[in-house]
Amino acid sequence: MLTSSLLFSVLASLTFVAASPLFVRQTRSYPNPEPCTGNCTGGIHDPSVIKSPDGKWYRLSTGGDIAIASAPSLTGPWEYLGAMLPGGPKIHVSDKQDTWAPDVSLIDGIYYAFYAVSYIGFQDSQIGVATSTTLEPGSWTDHGSLGIPLSKSYNLIDPNLFRESSSSPIYFSFGSAWDGVFQTTLDSSTLALASTSSVNLASNSTVPPGQTWPSVTEGSYQFWWQVGSKKWYYLFFSSGACCNVPPNLAEPGDEYKVMVCRSASQSGPFLDQAGRNCLTQNGGTLVLASHGDVYAPGGQGVLYDSTLKQPVIYYHYGELLFSKPRSLVNRKHSLQSSETEYWIRLEPVSIWV
Repeated sequence: MLTSSLLFSVLASLTFVAASPLFVRQTRSYPNPEPCTGNCTGGIHDPSVIKSPDGKWYRLSTGGDIAIASAPSLTGPWEYLGAMLPGGPKIHVSDKQDTWAPDVSLIDGIYYAFYAVSYIGFQDSQIGVATSTTLEPGSWTDHGSLGIPLSKSYNLIDPNLFRESSSSPIYFSFGSAWDGVFQTTLDSSTLALASTSSVNLASNSTVPPGQTWPSVTEGSYQFWWQVGSKKWYYLFFSSGACCNVPPNLAEPGDEYKVMVCRSASQSGPFLDQAGRNCLTQNGGTLVLASHGDVYAPGGQGVLYDSTLKQPVIYYHYGELLFSKPRSLVNRKHSLQSSETEYWIRLEPVSIWV
């Protein structure tokens, strides 16, 4: 059966090493999640993870007015602390709305948590921002909407802030379905737009079997890494069917999965390992897909763990508990009521230079 227990996980086999390019799997062999104890299951979706200066880890996730948990290490034990926005956000787009996909960053001693307000199938979503100096529940100030203009080309969910250094511009990506992932810039306050224009970074026009709409591209997350003397900007994103439940699971290969493209510039053009443009040629190199009991991984983020001394990728997934025969071809699995978050390490490889 599928434990939609969005497991909060960190992959133990994707690792960056100095002067080594991003690991990309060329086979159907994927690393299993690292162990996770405590509050790791039960609807943990779209995790955003950050380490505070005192060494404590915090995790924000979709639902519960943005759930906050903390742990002494990535493996746990994770403890639920409370809601970031008890009572809901300032933004109101619909009586059916929910608060999704937080993205948290520390800038000049202040934590900025961006969040989306939407519901399934709704395009006129909004992205807001809240600030805190501690990350703890009860410490957050909600500043409401960033004011990104609505468009028929994108949906304002899945925010991600990218700033290479304290003197660099603040890039901000977002988007789900429609024309995929877009990017704009924020001003120095990090609370407002520097420009109302946006750039399309990644999209996919492929229509999977059994549906009439293109494959979803969403959940972008940017991360830079040095490869020799060359600096690369990696754009991770989720693609495929994220939220199907039995008996309507996506066909094998069309489930949610983690993809990556890279560029010499923060704003593209982004190419995959085969050289395909990730905006105009349906490009994207597969990083992590369903395997074993791990079903539809996505909602990923990447961080550098100073304890492990390497980058890790964290994500959520549903857990398939198989009855024999153990095969994804047999789609007759039942659904448990949780989702789980986990993580793995990013391995070096010498083929994408």
